[in-house]
Amino acid sequence: MIRARTHRTGSAGAACLMAGTAMLAFLGAPRFAAAQETHVLVVVGLGGTDAYRQSFAGYATELRTALTERDGIPTDHVTVLAERVDLAPEVVQDRSTKENVVRAMGEIAARAAPADRVLIVLIGHGTAQGDEGQFNLPGPDLSADELAAALAAFPTQMVAVVLTGSSGGGFVAPLSGPNRIVISATRTARERNATEFPRYFVDAIAGDGADMDKDGLTSLLEAFVYARAEVARHYEEENELLVEHAVLDDNGDGEGSPDASATAVDGRLAAGFRLGRTAVAAQATDDPALAKLYEERREILGRIDGLRASRDAMTEERYDEALEALLVELALKNREIKAREGGGS
Repeated sequence: MIRARTHRTGSAGAACLMAGTAMLAFLGAPRFAAAQETHVLVVVGLGGTDAYRQSFAGYATELRTALTERDGIPTDHVTVLAERVDLAPEVVQDRSTKENVVRAMGEIAARAAPADRVLIVLIGHGTAQGDEGQFNLPGPDLSADELAAALAAFPTQMVAVVLTGSSGGGFVAPLSGPNRIVISATRTARERNATEFPRYFVDAIAGDGADMDKDGLTSLLEAFVYARAEVARHYEEENELLVEHAVLDDNGDGEGSPDASATAVDGRLAAGFRLGRTAVAAQATDDPALAKLYEERREILGRIDGLRASRDAMTEERYDEALEALLVELALKNREIKAREGGGS
């Protein structure tokens, strides 16, 4: 289990207090009318065996419960499709045929506002034809190109696709693009063994392990880092060769990164895709300068998330110094925003 350290010393503590005061002012500020909503589609594919069918249904149930009860996403914003409805009739709306998956995506696109977020989680087995990934469904499988075509229904929304099963790496390049986050349990389509990634990804969303600072928020970057580390730990404890290598792509270049962070090539967008009841709603303004300041603040928050996600790989001194610099930067940015909003300096 990855755990956050709570020790703070010297000037880092003062910086935390300074930034925390500014953040409280920000959280207490009036909300704008346009609130960003999150829409989720969970697709459970073919299990192949009863054991996999049961475990996949369990992951989907736990994920939906966390998203609706823990994170406060309305139940009508979470759609679950599965191979067999009877395994989890309380959460599954329909069978996970390719036709139903594409239709569900169209229904989400019809109700999603331009600035909303869409999270698609595929739980199940994958296969590959060459380097192209295929997600196994009842009836015809869903190819990477077919899923990419269906995603065209979301031209402005931030879309995150999480491929938790085998051969998911074959989806990364086809799905990659602007405002897109693609997480795959495997680096390539050729990693065809059943994966451990889904249980740890669901753990990250449903539990507190990935929430490094215990603030009630878990970003997709944090969930990825947590799940990847827990998968590696699992294989090590079982004394088995690691056969799945999770990657994340969110810069649109079609290349997944294993070591994503908010300051690396990949990870900045995923750091800003947060789940949790205390997540700050997106703000809208007609003032271009203020909009730019809001975006700059989101970018700083993303870098803080990335730092926290990588804290166990750093010395305490180096982590505290880096955190202090970011918190001071955040406090100064909040001061600029307050002044621009008319609240003085």
